[in-house]
Amino acid sequence: MLRIKNNLQANLSQEKYVPLKQVNIEGKIHSFAADVTIKQIFRNDESTPIEAVYCFPIEEQAAIYSFIAQIDDRQIEAKLKEKKEAQKQYNNALQQGHGAYLLEQNENSQDNFIINIGALPPGKECHITISYVT
Repeated sequence: MLRIKNNLQANLSQEKYVPLKQVNIEGKIHSFAADVTIKQIFRNDESTPIEAVYCFPIEEQAAIYSFIAQIDDRQIEAKLKEKKEAQKQYNNALQQGHGAYLLEQNENSQDNFIINIGALPPGKECHITISYVT
């Protein structure tokens, strides 16, 4: 799910979500393991840019090995960085008006990953591709 980030919201019932327009799931089975790729397209139907947060549940034994996000012609591929440095670079990019992405493991739930998509302009689509093995 892709939700609109709003630090002022007090409860979950007030959260707003970015509409999912398309999804494609491909899986390959290799003996006792699976290689899964999920492609999703979300569209910002709001009249203003939004900061979007993508929550991705994953099995305990699974490992994400690829994350790609694309808005228009700009494609971002995830790179592993130390947490504080990654958060600093993400915040700097947002302050400069650039799109930014931040993937981190939820400390309260080891089976959820959170992807801060950053600024998604009005009327634009965000294409997300996540690949993992399990």
